[in-house]
Amino acid sequence: MLVLSLLVVAIGLRPLQLVNVSVIFGMTIMPLTYYPILKVAADKNIMGKHANNRVVTIIGTIFLVLITVAGVAAAPLMIVTHSGRP
Repeated sequence: MLVLSLLVVAIGLRPLQLVNVSVIFGMTIMPLTYYPILKVAADKNIMGKHANNRVVTIIGTIFLVLITVAGVAAAPLMIVTHSGRP
């Protein structure tokens, strides 16, 4: 880790900028991890009596749509705003 951090500093990357980019990539990937969990949680064959009911699945789907919109918008917003710099 020390060698990796020295390499990052030697290249000239700013650590906070690296954190911003990693958060954006995490946000972009989040819908891809949320969807399978939502599908499995609603499946009565897998979850049995613990499966989500229709209302909870609809609420989860609404959140999936919101997360997807945020994930799609995250990278362009980072580019347009220059990572929040004035």
